[in-house]
Amino acid sequence: MMAGATYRDTPIPGTSVFTGARSRQGYRINKFSMSLTDPANRDAFKADEAGYMRRFGMTDAEIDLVRRRDWKGLVAAGGNIYVLIKVGGAVGENLLEMGARMRGETLDAFMSTRPGRQGVAVPRDH
Repeated sequence: MMAGATYRDTPIPGTSVFTGARSRQGYRINKFSMSLTDPANRDAFKADEAGYMRRFGMTDAEIDLVRRRDWKGLVAAGGNIYVLIKVGGAVGENLLEMGARMRGETLDAFMSTRPGRQGVAVPRDH
């Protein structure tokens, strides 16, 4: 089991740390995701999602995570959010929409929790 993130040695529930082990675990997902930087690959993916993902040796479980747009599950399976955003873009979801879905919220509910929307700065230690 991989450790979650911490802040000042306090665990942050529901988080995943992208470690070397997680990178190896998600290699197929991340390789597929990076391929979507090419417009021709995005078109091929949109034409046959499962067939395109099979080119990268993705498992049925990994393909199902993408099919369901289960961003949280993809991160847990080793996907790196910085490349998963390429999948989101290919299917018409931006990072904020992905974040809302990861939290099981509507975009409006998610946005209402963002500090900038509340007029409150995130406290930072200097």
